[in-house]
Amino acid sequence: MIMDRENLIPIQDFCSIYKVPETFIASLYEYELIEITTTENTQCVSVTQIKNIEKLIRFHFEMDINLEGIHAISNLLDKVETLQDEIKKLHNKIDFYERE
Repeated sequence: MIMDRENLIPIQDFCSIYKVPETFIASLYEYELIEITTTENTQCVSVTQIKNIEKLIRFHFEMDINLEGIHAISNLLDKVETLQDEIKKLHNKIDFYERE
């Protein structure tokens, strides 16, 4: 996937701004919680991931949840979101048929 460079933040800069170690970001990548893009030999994260990474930082550094716990929580939150989307679709179908 080709990504516009202006939508990428070098990991080193991100970690400096958020005051987190680069190893933490690497661990998130290893647990498949975030995507890392390498461009011109620089590892970067997409700006679209910032909100998610901020949430993961809070889980780890403010709530003291280890990476295994963060991985489990993230998977559960993804499933909840999927189920909420499915419920919304079903409600829309019901509304459609009730109007007829």
